[in-house]
Amino acid sequence: MPQLSIRFRAHDKKGILMSEPSLIVRRDDRDAQGNLRPEHLDEIGRTLQASGFVLLPSDTAYSIAAWLDTAQIRDNINTILKRGDDPISLAFPSLDLVREWMEPNRIADLLFRRFTPGPITVVCRASRLIPADVTEEAWRSQNRTIGIRIPNSAEERQVAEAGRTPITTVAVRDLASNDPVTSFTKAFEIVQAGMERIGGAPWCAIEGEILYPDTSSVVEIIGEDGSCRWIRDGAIPEPDIRACIADAMAALQES
Repeated sequence: MPQLSIRFRAHDKKGILMSEPSLIVRRDDRDAQGNLRPEHLDEIGRTLQASGFVLLPSDTAYSIAAWLDTAQIRDNINTILKRGDDPISLAFPSLDLVREWMEPNRIADLLFRRFTPGPITVVCRASRLIPADVTEEAWRSQNRTIGIRIPNSAEERQVAEAGRTPITTVAVRDLASNDPVTSFTKAFEIVQAGMERIGGAPWCAIEGEILYPDTSSVVEIIGEDGSCRWIRDGAIPEPDIRACIADAMAALQES
């Protein structure tokens, strides 16, 4: 059964202004393999357990990460980023964990194996083990679907792996142009101001590399008959994704 985020203990922020992050990880502050250090992940884990947030580099923009298990977390994200109440996709560290959170679907499975880690969001049916109040109230899903990403961003995967729980993947957008923000300094300022709007919350910030110039491609898989709904153009061309679906259908018909 998928494990929703569990609160282990309150997060001690004594002496830290609520609008200031408890941790800032710079580009050059990594271990020898370029990964976040264990002490970074420990602090990030405590922040997420305390209903906090992490500003991190996603594949195509800086994003806000959180454990999306309540409507309040979603409302706070919307307030921080001044976004509408749209559905929120989730980022996973691996396909193994994805399979615990979605209904079995061979077409979606093939898309994940072919194009991830990478800039694609696949919308498919959430597992029946996930309570309806989570999908409808926390995720704002209207039909028990879940938008799933396995990002190429190492930092995003490491943060998701830290709790073996998917994290939100909500892009920080310029409040004037609505363009995704790829500058750490600008994203930091937007999120810091947003934290003050919600009255403060624990948060961390990670500086890193944005890997793709375009947004992620988004496709909804309707079932296992090859039907799909194209939602958004992005870094992976629509013809490539549709060709992958056609290949999957041909393989299924031969089996």
